[in-house]
Amino acid sequence: MEKTFWSDAARGGAYVGLLLAASSVVETGLVLSGKLGLYVLLLVEWLAVVALHFYLLYRFARRRSALYGAADGFTFGQGYGYVISMSLPAGLILGVANYIFLHLVLGYGNYVEKISDIVVRFSSMGGGMNAPVKTLVEQLRNTPEPSLFSTILGGVWSSVLFAAFFGLIVAGLLARSPQPFADNDNE
Repeated sequence: MEKTFWSDAARGGAYVGLLLAASSVVETGLVLSGKLGLYVLLLVEWLAVVALHFYLLYRFARRRSALYGAADGFTFGQGYGYVISMSLPAGLILGVANYIFLHLVLGYGNYVEKISDIVVRFSSMGGGMNAPVKTLVEQLRNTPEPSLFSTILGGVWSSVLFAAFFGLIVAGLLARSPQPFADNDNE
């Protein structure tokens, strides 16, 4: 069963990673649009992805728990470890997708300029740019481009952080004590 643990975790993590990568691309596109109306859609999309992410973690962990009979049980630690293990390949896929999209598709310099322009435009709506906003825009433009490694590490970190929190819920819902006599009918 240990052999299938990692392949099951990688397979489930790949599905979760593809969801997170697609969500990241959509969210970046919505942010770069600079339209306030689409920012409401961004919130709706984010909530939908959180719910779907939780559902996928639960679904794959439930499938894993079904491999254990009543006599074995399925401990909280097994469920939690499985959810965390799924989040590693998911984060890897997310990080690689973020790097490709931000650096190769959009161009990182173009991305920073668009974000800076949006900050300037929204701050000028409130009556003009003040010193902290000017400093923020200057810092955005002077920040060095993140490396492939740091982008992937960021994707893994965000995925593991989500799984660390919601994995507690998933593992708690799926945990069951061993019942060694559940299968015996001695009557």
